[in-house]
Amino acid sequence: MSVAPVPARWRQGRCRYLVDAPLLGRLRDADFTPPEAAARVGAAGRGGVLAVEFQGRPGVLRHYRRGGMVERWLGDRYLWTGLERTRAFREWRLLARLVERGLPVPRPLAARVCRDGLFWRGDLVTLRVPRARSLAEWLDADPGRVDWAAVGRCIRRFHDAGVWHADLNAHNVLLDDRGGVWWVDLDRGRLRPPGRWRWRNLARLERSLRKLSREAGRPFPEEGWSALRRVYGGGAGLNPAGT
Repeated sequence: MSVAPVPARWRQGRCRYLVDAPLLGRLRDADFTPPEAAARVGAAGRGGVLAVEFQGRPGVLRHYRRGGMVERWLGDRYLWTGLERTRAFREWRLLARLVERGLPVPRPLAARVCRDGLFWRGDLVTLRVPRARSLAEWLDADPGRVDWAAVGRCIRRFHDAGVWHADLNAHNVLLDDRGGVWWVDLDRGRLRPPGRWRWRNLARLERSLRKLSREAGRPFPEEGWSALRRVYGGGAGLNPAGT
């Protein structure tokens, strides 16, 4: 087990913060305003995330945004139904719980939720995974170095722990240069009992990989995917006919 972040909350003006306790009281609004030159990281979330220096630590900042037609009307606003039900606070708490259980996810640093009447806007900052690229980026740059077995073991480990990823795609699986595999962008993720969601999670990743292959004009990595499936194995929830 890893040492989990210690949640601490405070309020400043119309904004509420949930942070790892050592950061309590040290944050400023400027910490959530990235410089214009901030680099985009991968393709996670609406508009991606940005690389930032956060209280002297390498972090990534994600501002919660909607997509599709809804964004035209509400943009980055979400209906207020309670602070602990905001996506920012829920993702922070889920990540903290998974860090405590030793699962490979980015450590949450701070969440900010600013309320404006019936709506809220929010941000999340996590610790940057060092020397890591998404599975999608590895397939573009150096597909021969993708350890498909490690990816399969990682997914099985999360699923055995009951972790459901709301959008398990090739952009949300990171591989570092030391062989580690990570899950990122756990927005709307949650813990669930075994069930067919595990199959759907795996199928979502396969669809993502097939789409990327079509767009890049390259063959789908059949051997790699087969290796992933072999290592993942069977068990409750993997078979579409399972419970």
